[in-house]
Amino acid sequence: MRYSFNFSSAVFLLLGVFFVSIASAKGNERWSKPDYLVDSFVEIALNNEYSRKQSSVRKWVKPIKYYFVHHVSDQGLHEQLSKLHLEHLTHITGVEIQQVSKKQNANLLIVFSTESQFEKELQTEFNIKSQKQRGRLSRNSICLANFTTYKNGSINKAVVIIPVDRARAHAKLVSCIVEELTQVMGLPNDSEKVFPSVFNDKSYNDLLSGLDFLLLKMLYHPRVKPGMNKHVLKPVLKKIIEELEGQDIIAQAEKKVMTGGLYPLLN
Repeated sequence: MRYSFNFSSAVFLLLGVFFVSIASAKGNERWSKPDYLVDSFVEIALNNEYSRKQSSVRKWVKPIKYYFVHHVSDQGLHEQLSKLHLEHLTHITGVEIQQVSKKQNANLLIVFSTESQFEKELQTEFNIKSQKQRGRLSRNSICLANFTTYKNGSINKAVVIIPVDRARAHAKLVSCIVEELTQVMGLPNDSEKVFPSVFNDKSYNDLLSGLDFLLLKMLYHPRVKPGMNKHVLKPVLKKIIEELEGQDIIAQAEKKVMTGGLYPLLN
């Protein structure tokens, strides 16, 4: 079924009702605690979804230049949803994110594809040569993101692949766009230890939570450098959290995150 591009209604026709978890006052007290913020940052930024090996900090230190690859219809809708979220990420992190007209000029590819082409996309765009690995990833994932880094930990390039028919079937198109584009900022892990968050499959968050907002703020604070390991990073994070508390950013995180991106579509 092809949907006409009436933006607000198209989102809900496409997805049905998608859930946004608003943290309760009690929940807010938990995730806004300094120790919880530090542990959540380490869990999401330094750990990896498909590897047990802990990494150092990874983040962009250069502008992100993105390019859309479309293998399905509804291109206008998919681009508009993505652009709204990318604008939100720029507002939160300060990273310059801009669209380019040629694929060869991009360091972020956003691929809207199909379930039948998913494994092929993993070979061509993720450069996964192992058929067994491609098969495992394509069977067990609704959508995927990947990035590569320079030796110093700064991100070099990234790819997001969304099989639209699969994402729609799971009512996860918006969730895929938000989570995967946020993960390629340098927050690659999924974990049930971090709640409420788009990085937790048990958390009903299709859009960024207040906690996600703070993780992005912490990652793109000037004192957090690519290549920092956990031991160097933790005292730096504690100082940053003190600053965020003093600026009332932690207390206002949930309210602030809901003013941008895809949130206005709910009103």
